[in-house]
Formats: sequence, C-alpha cells, structure tokens
Amino acid sequence: MPEDEEYEEYIEEYASVSSIVKQSLPLLLICIMLGLFAGVVLGSMESSLKALPGLLVLVPAILDTRGNIFGAFGSRLGSALHQGLIQPELKRDENLVHSITAALGEGVIISILLAVTAHYVILALGRESIGIIPLTAISLIAGVGSGLVLTALIIVLAFAGYRRGIDPDNITGPIATTAGDVLAMLALFMAAEIVLGVM
Repeated sequence: MPEDEEYEEYIEEYASVSSIVKQSLPLLLICIMLGLFAGVVLGSMESSLKALPGLLVLVPAILDTRGNIFGAFGSRLGSALHQGLIQPELKRDENLVHSITAALGEGVIISILLAVTAHYVILALGRESIGIIPLTAISLIAGVGSGLVLTALIIVLAFAGYRRGIDPDNITGPIATTAGDVLAMLALFMAAEIVLGVM
C-alpha cells in the first residue's frame, strides 16, 4: 500500500537508528568543544564573580533555563515543520510568531524570577548579595541577549536542516543546550561588565 511505503520512507529518513546517529553525532562532537569554551568563559569571569557577590548563584540556573526554553522551542519548530503547520521559509507566519513570542516571553519571566529567587536564597544562607536590582539587570540582559541570538540560530538551523532532509529534532536540542551555555556565559560576562561600569 502507498501509505505503508510512505511510512517506511519516513522511518528510514528520520527515525531509523542510523539516520539519528548520522545526523546527531557530528553535531554532538561540535557541542563538546563549545561546552569547553563555555567553561573557559566562566573561568575568565573570576574578577566579575568576586566583584558581584551572588552572581555565581545565577550561572547554573541561567545555563539550565536556556536549554529548557529553547530546546522546547526547537521541538515545537520540528513538530510544526513535520506536520506542515509552518514552511521552512524565513517569512512571517502566525504559528512561528507565536512560538517565538512564547520562547522570548518565557525567557524574560524566568530571568526576573531567577534574579529575585537568587537574591533571597543568598540572603537566607547568610551570604552577601549585590542586591535585587543589579542581579535582575544582569539576569535580564543575559537572558534576553542570549535568547534573541538563540531564537535566530534555532530557526535557521531547523529550516536549513529540514530542507536538507535532516530531522530538526536531532539538531535543535543539542544546539539549544550547548549554544545556550556559550551564549549565556558570554551574555552574563557582558551584563556583569555593564553593571560593574554603572555601579
């Protein structure tokens, strides 16, 4: 039956073990190198971390949320592409706009909640905090800055991959996680420097 043949073709192209490994493995190797670079960026932030008490508490939380928010965004894009709800073209599309708005909106909300929570957790532990306003400013600058770049990167990769027969789900997850780490660290570093310059 034609439907059975289409199903088998789909499985072979997108869901077989060999296709998943072939599409994911090279990207995972690149992600390893990017992850090491994120560590290098963190190491270079030593003076900022000392000058801004409490900033270190934000680091793992911001890194984690970048992967969570934008990994889900990549998955939504992949599902929408497979279902034909959006086309792999860089043009205005209502479904795409809703997904982008949701991801960026979540990023802003989570950045504020992270800063507020970090401030009060630090105080509850009897540690010094730079204050809720500077922490919120750093978290927002880092969250929004890295979120904008991640959004564009994931859209371009998902669309380009899909047009070339690569399942977006095999590439957007690792990219969201690893590129999110690198971009969040760079954005945190820049945000910390901006806040230190103002204080």
